[in-house]
Formats: sequence, C-alpha cells, structure tokens
Amino acid sequence: MNLFNRRSVKMIGYIFLSLFFFSCAKIPVYQCQNLSGKTTPEFSAIPTTHFDKKNNIRYGVAVNDTNFFFTATLSDRTSYPRIMRSGLNLYFDPQGKKSKKYALKIERSPDQLNRQNLQGRPIQEPGMNGNIAAAINSTLKKVTWDANGEEFTFYRSPHLYAIEVNFTTNKYNELVLELQLPLKEIPLAGDHTFSAGLEMGSSAPPMKGSGSMSNNSGSGRGRGSGGGMGRMSGGGGGRGGQMKGMQQHPTGTSSSSAISSWFKVAL
Repeated sequence: MNLFNRRSVKMIGYIFLSLFFFSCAKIPVYQCQNLSGKTTPEFSAIPTTHFDKKNNIRYGVAVNDTNFFFTATLSDRTSYPRIMRSGLNLYFDPQGKKSKKYALKIERSPDQLNRQNLQGRPIQEPGMNGNIAAAINSTLKKVTWDANGEEFTFYRSPHLYAIEVNFTTNKYNELVLELQLPLKEIPLAGDHTFSAGLEMGSSAPPMKGSGSMSNNSGSGRGRGSGGGMGRMSGGGGGRGGQMKGMQQHPTGTSSSSAISSWFKVAL
C-alpha cells in the first residue's frame, strides 16, 4: 500500500471515529435545586443557570417534597410566532435517552382552531411591542399529560390542577415557560435521573383569524381513552406575568425558530 492510500485509509478512520464519538456524546446533566421543606417557590427565584446555546434557552429546575418545577427562558424571539401556532411539548424519558412515551403537550384546542379558521381575519402575530405571554396563554389552553399511553387532558386554569402551565415574560421581554408537575408523575431511573426534551409541537393548520384574546382560562376538561390520571387537584405554581421593560438581552437571538432541546435532570 502506497503512502497516499495509507493516508486515505487513516483519514477515513478518523472520520468514522469522530462520527462515533459525536453520536455517543452525552446530553448535559442539570442538577435540581433542592427546595425540600419549602412551599411552592416563585418561579423567578429559581436560578436559570443551565444554558442551551444552540436553541438560546436558559433552564431552571427545582424540586420540593411533592413537586417538580421547571422554567425555560426562550430568548429567540423568532420562535414566538411558531410556538403560538404549533405549541410546545416537554418529553420525559427515564432511560436517559430521547423517548417520547411521556409527553406534556401544550397546544391549541380543536374548537379553537375551528373558530379561528371560520373567522377569516388576519392574525396578529405576537411582536416586540405586544404582550407575548398573554397572547400565547390565551391561545395554547389545552394541556395533555400522556404518561405512556394514559392521557389526562384539561384546559388549563391556575390552581385547579396539580399540573400547572404558564407563560410569562421577564424584564427583557423574553418568553418564559413555567411548569409544575407532581413528582409522582415523573418517570425516574434507579439513580433518580431522567432526560427531558423541549420541542415544538406538531404544525397546526394556518391561523386565519385572531381568535379570542381574553384571559378566560376555559372550563372544559377531558380524559383520554387510556384512563389517564383522573381529576388532579390543588397545588400552587403558575403565575401570570406582564412585560416589564424593553431592554435587549445580551444573548441576542439564534438563527432558527425551531426548538429541539434535550438534557438530563438529576433530582
């Protein structure tokens, strides 16, 4: 084998080795802040010390004796209209991989989509000068917790269910997702870890009308065919928020409006 062929074989080997290590790269591990013995915290007090540079998202995770608290600051403003259209899904995998058998889906209701399609008015997308959180809260009202095929669906309303979901904004006018979920619902590995993934929901039909932008949280509730979790009661958590300024955050915005961010949580 001549020198050229040996170098070619070696180069191919390096490429395959690099691809192997890249495919086996571990997702980041985030340690929960331990709030045992404390009541439901203010989400703004949970440090968002975990940063996904690719998706421009800062995460905070905390746990007390009964609940898991999750907050995500989405700094990429170009993603906001797509979130409003498609919703967000948060997945949990006790195996530490990227399985989607456990999914919290935050989305539009079918009735809401039908009303908006019938109205035929141009939609007002959330912008820099609008209350983004209020618009998304009034649009993404339907929440489904799919625990490995057992679904519990409700139209979110603060303090009526143990699962609480809320969107707010911080002083930089960035969108913030706040979530409270009972610890007993989270699938855990033996070492009390799980992986989680925040992704865009499936694309919704084009919005032809602006729909209702009221703050009514809705009263409908349902249960999936799998039996679900039954009615879930109580638990503080989600809190509404208003914009508190128009400062620019130093992180800027990313180049893509798609979200697919996975990480591992250690309780």
